[in-house]
This record gives sequence, structure tokens and C-alpha cells, in this order.
Amino acid sequence: MPMSSNAVLIIGGDAVSQATATSILDIVFAIDTSASMTDDIASIGLRAAEAIRNLDCPQIDCYVRARFFGIDGISGTTFNESVTGYIDALPTAPGDPPRVVVTNHIEDNGPVVTDLVNHYQWNNDALPGQNYFRAIVTIGDEGTENGTPVAADDYAAALVANTAAKNAGILLFAWVADDPVTAAVSPLFQAMAVGGTVGGTTYQNTGGGFISGPLTDVTVEAQLEAIICAAATGGDPGRVPEPSSLALAGLALLGGGWAARRKKK
Repeated sequence: MPMSSNAVLIIGGDAVSQATATSILDIVFAIDTSASMTDDIASIGLRAAEAIRNLDCPQIDCYVRARFFGIDGISGTTFNESVTGYIDALPTAPGDPPRVVVTNHIEDNGPVVTDLVNHYQWNNDALPGQNYFRAIVTIGDEGTENGTPVAADDYAAALVANTAAKNAGILLFAWVADDPVTAAVSPLFQAMAVGGTVGGTTYQNTGGGFISGPLTDVTVEAQLEAIICAAATGGDPGRVPEPSSLALAGLALLGGGWAARRKKK
């Protein structure tokens, strides 16, 4: 389908139009904008539009709206809007309660999920007979609150995010970049998205997925497509979490190998 975009919103998919799509997906990406993520921001920004333009999900025709945020900062031309700035700019009406924002650091990968669940303005505009899904992708390389080291605050922030996404029916995907990370980072991100017990804390499966591995141009486009296609079919709430070492292969289990493009039946 024709693809349109501004700096942070990319609209595309493999349906001819929104009206003919079988699935409508609103998906939000929020990335850590600290210095260690500069190369990853560039890689994702370079491939995002092309991945959405060339999307080929098996057995469905999806219409995708993908928005790209820095967590509490901006970086590059794609991630040039922050979640905190977006929330601050939302219109208010007289008598509205104060808007609570828990994100206050560029590496708050857990709190930003909670803020997006609570404040992001989803479209919810599917037509009768169309499926409508919402997804959040949080991307980082350290802890889930205020960077490293991973400590009690990180597990607590991840639990709040996990619970908020689960209760709202929003698919949560956690993407760990390939920068050097401590041993605790990947298991924490994975559990926040797909469940499990780490750090003495038990998390629920949101139906999303966990992604890690080198962010080369080729793998970034494949990973973006795998995430979007998985989300556009509602994920898989019953999936058993895979070890973080499986990286993209673990996400592929969500969709029977959607990272490899196939022709729809």
C-alpha cells in the first residue's frame, strides 16, 4: 500500500488501504536515547520506513501506524519526539485530574511503558470485521529504570509496566540492543514482555515478544517486520518464554517464522 510518514509517524503495511485491511495495528516504539544507543537509533531509523513499506505478513493484510519516540529525550530524525514531551502537549479540559508521568530519565524503559499505556492516544478506529491491536516496543541496553546497575527499582518498574500492559490488553515487546549489557538485563526485559520470574519477581505474559541481537541493517528490517507481523495478529498470550540467547528465533516462534518473508496464501 502507499506509505506516508512524518518524522515520527510512519503509516504503511501490506493492505491496499485501511478499509481493505484484515488487521489494524497501532504500534509505538520508545527508545533509550543515551549515548550508547546512538548507533542503534541510527540503524532503526534508517530501516523503519522501508520495513513498513515492504511489509509482508503471512495470511493477513494489515494496516500499520507506527510512531517512534525517544523516552525522555530525542535523537536523530526518526526518534525526534519524546514521550514526556508528547504527554505534556496533550490537550486538557477544565476539571481534568493532574496528569501523572512517571518517566523522568532517558533510560526509563519500564516507566515509559506505563506512561504510554496510561496516556497514549490510540486510534481505535477499526471497521466492523477488522481486528484492532495495540502494541508498545521498548528498546534499550541497560536496566528498566535509570540505566544500570539492575537493582530492585528496575524489577519494580518492570512489574508496574508489565501489569499495566497486561491489564490494558496492550502487547508489550522488549528489544535489547547489541551493546555490551550486564547478565541481568536481557532476562529482565524478556520477563517484562513475555512473563517469567527474575529477581524474585514474577511477570505475566503480555502476548508480545523479546528481541535481542546485533542491529545490522538486515537484521533490523527483519526484526521490525517480525514484531509488526506478530502484533498485527494479536501476539500469542500462551507462548512460553524462550531463553534470551535465542534472540530473534524466540520472537519467530510467535508467528511461525515471520522474520522470513513469505507469500500469503
